Parts: sequence; structure tokens; C-alpha cells
Amino acid sequence: MSANYKLNNTNYYTNINDTKIYVDYINKRVKIIDLNNISIENIKKIIHFSLKENLSKILCNSNVECLKTFFQAGFDLEGKIEGYFKGKDAFLISYFVNNNRRFYNNIDKKNLILDKCLDLKNTYKYNSNNTAYHIRNANENDIEEMIKLFSNVFSTYPSPVYDEEFLRQTMNKKVLYKVATDNDKIIAIASADMDKENLNAEITDCATDPEYRGKGLLSDIVYLLELDLKDKGFIALYSLARAINPGINFVLSKHNYKFRGKLINNCNICGNFEDMNVWVKNINTDLIEN
Repeated sequence: MSANYKLNNTNYYTNINDTKIYVDYINKRVKIIDLNNISIENIKKIIHFSLKENLSKILCNSNVECLKTFFQAGFDLEGKIEGYFKGKDAFLISYFVNNNRRFYNNIDKKNLILDKCLDLKNTYKYNSNNTAYHIRNANENDIEEMIKLFSNVFSTYPSPVYDEEFLRQTMNKKVLYKVATDNDKIIAIASADMDKENLNAEITDCATDPEYRGKGLLSDIVYLLELDLKDKGFIALYSLARAINPGINFVLSKHNYKFRGKLINNCNICGNFEDMNVWVKNINTDLIEN
């Protein structure tokens, strides 16, 4: 989700003791954005703020230097993204303000899906001769149809993909959207939310028209997004995929993304808090710092 745009009239950015946070009422959470002024005192104030605002989870993509401070404040490590900070690793840490949010359901089913995903590791092959569907970069003329598809696939979503102005502001600046079309009808979407400062990108906003599922459309879109991102010099790609949804997890494993953790009850999708699997792929491995 972009850190440079006001997303709606409810969520907002603010500072607590010079630490920038994103207050996310849609997902009942706070995200710590700025690591420059992290201290136990600041973290305690952020926890107090979250409790007062009835926000039940705090999360942060921490560098290794701040990790000890977060652990001392009671944060848990939920995942890792290699190469997130211009080749240096990010640690996905969380604090559960409400302990009930710490526990997740359907563990056996989600583990079974994950096991099946790992069996598909690195099996994707791009078929350049497939001319049944056309994949291209989205443009502003597509926005109305994109919103229609997002609304058809997701009853609720953690970022404002139903907001025409948000799509217009982010399109091809902060976010690279690609669409698959059938006779000019948009039938699938995926995007790359680009952090140009840190050279990472999140593969996200994956949606396929139910009538076109099972045809490998998302796999092909992800492949073409990766080509563009590699050309732009990005290092780390990652995706947060719904743990209960086999399709997108299968796609990421086929593309040789590595499973790197699970974010518990992380965001509001289709009316419920969802656990998200963390998948990571480095596309310029010579720039990774070990």
C-alpha cells in the first residue's frame, strides 16, 4: 500500500514522538513507517495509542539494527523479506494489542495448501505462443473496468482498489498495474507496488474473473511484471497471499518465490481478518547483502 497518498477519509498518517505511523482503521492496525526514532519509549506510546483507538495489531518491516528494541518491547517475528532494504533484509514483526488476534483458524487446511504449493516450486514456463489473451500495462481508461472486477472478486479489500482517484494517482507512478484482456474485456489484474527508494516491490492486487480462472492468467501477468521490475533495477519482490486461497499461493511457488512466514490475522479481505503467507523472490541476487 502506498505511503505517499491519503487513501480515504478514515485512515491517516501521523507522528508519535517523531516516529511516523500509518493508522489503518480498515484493518484495525497500526504500521510503523519510520525506523529512525525507534525506542522502547516510543513503542510503548504507539501501543498505548493503538489500545485507545481499538486497533488490535501493530506491524513493522524492521531492519536488523532495530530488531532487538522491538523484541524487548514484546514484538513477534512473523516473516522475513531478503533484500528488502536495497539488498538488506527486512524482518516482519508484529505486536498483538488484543491477544485474540494472535490465534488463527483452519490451521490444517492452510498447512495442506502450503505443502501442495511447495511441491510446485519453480515449475512455471512462459508460453509466448499463447495468443488467446492479451496482457498489457493498465491505463486510466481501464480504471472503471478494473474497479468492477475488483468489486466482483473481493467484498472487502485492505487497500482502496475501489477508489477511482487512488488508482489514478498511483497508476504507473507508485504502482505498475497489468491487465489481461479478452476481446478488450479486462479478465485479470495484478500489480507491483514499487518502493523505488529501497528497490523492492510487492506483487499484489491479484484478481481474475471467475469465468477465466484456471487458465494461468495470473502466472503470465506475474512473469511479465517481473521482467519489467528487473529492467528497472529492483532487487526484492514479495507478495502477501491469503493463506486460505490455493490459487495465488500456487502461482507464487511456481514462479520460485520462497515461503518466508505467515502474518496472522493481518488484514481485512472479504469481510474477515485473513492470515497472509509471505513469499519472497530476489531478481538481482548479486546485489543482496548476506
